[in-house]
Amino acid sequence: MPFEAYKIYEEYEPDKFKNSTQKKVEQALDTAKKEGLVPEAKEVNIEFDEAREIFGKDFLGPEAIKTTYGVELTPDELQEIENIPFTREELEQAKQLGMMLVLRVPSIGEGKEAKPLTIDQIREKFSGGDTLGDPKEKKKKMFYRSKGDGWFDKEKFALEGTPKLGWGLVMKSVLPDSLSKNWDQQEEVLKNWAKQNNIDPALVKRRTPVEIVYDTFLYYGENKETLLEDKWDWSGVRSSGGYFVNVGRFDSDGLRVGHASRDDATSHLGVCPSR
Repeated sequence: MPFEAYKIYEEYEPDKFKNSTQKKVEQALDTAKKEGLVPEAKEVNIEFDEAREIFGKDFLGPEAIKTTYGVELTPDELQEIENIPFTREELEQAKQLGMMLVLRVPSIGEGKEAKPLTIDQIREKFSGGDTLGDPKEKKKKMFYRSKGDGWFDKEKFALEGTPKLGWGLVMKSVLPDSLSKNWDQQEEVLKNWAKQNNIDPALVKRRTPVEIVYDTFLYYGENKETLLEDKWDWSGVRSSGGYFVNVGRFDSDGLRVGHASRDDATSHLGVCPSR
């Protein structure tokens, strides 16, 4: 194994090897502590560091949010998400199962300019094309349907649904056993998957449409890698027509948003377990 000389200096100059966003996060938390907003009992970012160690590139925290959505968390938000609500054992198991740890935020912009981070808003942000991918492999566009050209333009789930501030664990790919099964059969697949992995089935859920969009773009922005390239993740949210919304097939033509009857069963429509 090659000798990594820089590690000699990390003990003495720890800040030298942190990126600017990591430093800003720590500085904001430190400021919040001094102002009495954060208890002094815990070390700054210990939970973040442990999670990064476990997940590697599948840790999508404040830095990934800054890279992808241009959002910097406020001291109050940092206080709220400082403690990751999973044990080390749960995180290690999740990594082994192929899950990613995702930090989600509900809005984009700052102060009076802040807007709810809906599918509609995300689509507007990336209306100019692929600003996240590898320059040599950029997609033609980020969404398959442009605003004004989508069946979901006036759908409530696209106009009002936002992620909740907090951490989530999500499988990066659909469960193979969930393919070619209808919506109700997939519910049984989720329950069985939870039991097989000693997880309370009540804690395992489907993502909402906006969570699928948010997570998929966040991973793409941070790692320049595409999730759900040829598969769809089926949510538990219904369209105005009563069909369950699905999101996926994030190929060079952009991410697609669809919907299907609960009785439908196809080889490309599955579900990604989420906690």
